[in-house]
Amino acid sequence: MYQLVPLPILTDNYVWVLHDNQHAWVIDPGEAAPVRDYIVQRGLVLVDILITHHHHDHINGIPELLPLVTGHVIGASKRDIPNMRINQWVTPNSSFYLKHSEITVQVLDTSGHTFDHVSYLLRGAFAEPLLFAGDAIFSAGCGRLFDGTMAALFQSFKTIAALQKNTLIACTHEYTLVNLAFCRAIDPSHQDTQNHENQVKYVREQGSPSLPTSLALEMLINPYLRSLAMDEQWLTALSKQGMMAHTPFEAFAATRQLKDRFNAPIQP
Repeated sequence: MYQLVPLPILTDNYVWVLHDNQHAWVIDPGEAAPVRDYIVQRGLVLVDILITHHHHDHINGIPELLPLVTGHVIGASKRDIPNMRINQWVTPNSSFYLKHSEITVQVLDTSGHTFDHVSYLLRGAFAEPLLFAGDAIFSAGCGRLFDGTMAALFQSFKTIAALQKNTLIACTHEYTLVNLAFCRAIDPSHQDTQNHENQVKYVREQGSPSLPTSLALEMLINPYLRSLAMDEQWLTALSKQGMMAHTPFEAFAATRQLKDRFNAPIQP
């Protein structure tokens, strides 16, 4: 039986650890100490590290963890960043098995936040597919553009939207309440958003993460997926902000532009 554990690091990041009580696979370790402590205290063998993109809050822990790695550091980044230490290069649309498991991993092109961002779709760990999405999609949000393009991010959301609706999404920042605040500011009467905001406030008050989320939930409350679907209520809300959108791409881009102007902490 597999367990999925979000380890809080830095200000609002999570390092995801997937393990079977014997072997562990780590995704986007921006810090080493919490990962090392978790693995050592439980007597786990660190098999692989998977990297979604090259930002330092996703890779800085790799050098210190390398002595524990028995498998590979897996990534698709085109950036020559020495401390990434990638020794298994993957490409979008390729697949592989996690060593010491029967879990299949499909590599998805989810560029846009960065030009080389990938996500990992796992099947076989749980009844539901599991997507390690990095900063491509957040609960009720998405990563802002750095060196990627709006067109690429839009295509990435089309890729994510086409997955099975029961797919679990493990993103790497606890931005859910901030994102929901934006959604409520633009579309204050949306009932699904209101309901989920209340639920997230409760779990955060208990000290629990709001993640992983699910694609089914995100289809209801994520404004970028609502844009993709040309949700009439969201389009009306955009128009009240002076953003007229006649296509899914226009709605998607308008939503990101509004979020960039929204009075909230800067997000990656």
